[in-house]
Amino acid sequence: MALAKEIIIDTGKTEFKFNVDTPAYNKYINSLTPNNKIQPATNFLMAAVDESQVKELKDLLQQPAAALHLASAIVEDFQPEFNFTVKKSKSAPSK
Repeated sequence: MALAKEIIIDTGKTEFKFNVDTPAYNKYINSLTPNNKIQPATNFLMAAVDESQVKELKDLLQQPAAALHLASAIVEDFQPEFNFTVKKSKSAPSK
């Protein structure tokens, strides 16, 4: 089941509307590498932002680290909260 969510980010100057779904989220997460974070974040944001706000978002993304902070805020809001617990096995570990 794919999750889809509209996320509003208020930058203090503008409220940006992003439409994020599971495939877009997965594509973003899978594209992150230790040496490449800005371009995947920028691509994710540009693909998800409301079409009427593309130019304004491009202007905002010229600021250092804006893409990372925006993408991080969206990912945090998009991800469901999980509470997983690992239970200890009663059998001896295999060697």
